[in-house]
Amino acid sequence: MYRIRVPRSWLAEGAAIELELPRNLKCAACEGGGCDRCERSGAISVRGRGEPIELLGVTLPKRGDDFESTASGRTVVLRIPERGGVSTTPGEPPGQLLLQVGIAEQPDSGVVRVVREEIVVPEEAEARLSRPTLVPSGVNRTVLLVAILVALWIALLVWLRVTGRA
Repeated sequence: MYRIRVPRSWLAEGAAIELELPRNLKCAACEGGGCDRCERSGAISVRGRGEPIELLGVTLPKRGDDFESTASGRTVVLRIPERGGVSTTPGEPPGQLLLQVGIAEQPDSGVVRVVREEIVVPEEAEARLSRPTLVPSGVNRTVLLVAILVALWIALLVWLRVTGRA
């Protein structure tokens, strides 16, 4: 479980955010009190010691004025699969991360809004991209031309042999 706070406008718009996950997260089963699942530590490790900081990208659900009337009050809980700790069993994915998103005037440190830029393609490039081509991508035109000429040469030799002119 991890709690963050973002401005109300980010939730109203359904903004895309990026956040730094700490190495240890509060255990959602016992809410940090200690249980068998977290081996009585109250926390789950997301990564090993010395591993780089993990960034998580999330698109917030759009919430309008009805945000105050949600079942959890002023918090939205997002379930993010396979981000809830290091797997203890080989070949098994880690558990779910419960990301609790609350409202604040300023976002928490480590939480940034990601502005998605649209890719603008110039008209001439768009025309090239939309034009069908007979040459497969990655194939050199010279190699294709040589292959066609060899196929025609073999077809000519077969025709001469069949007609008895060779």
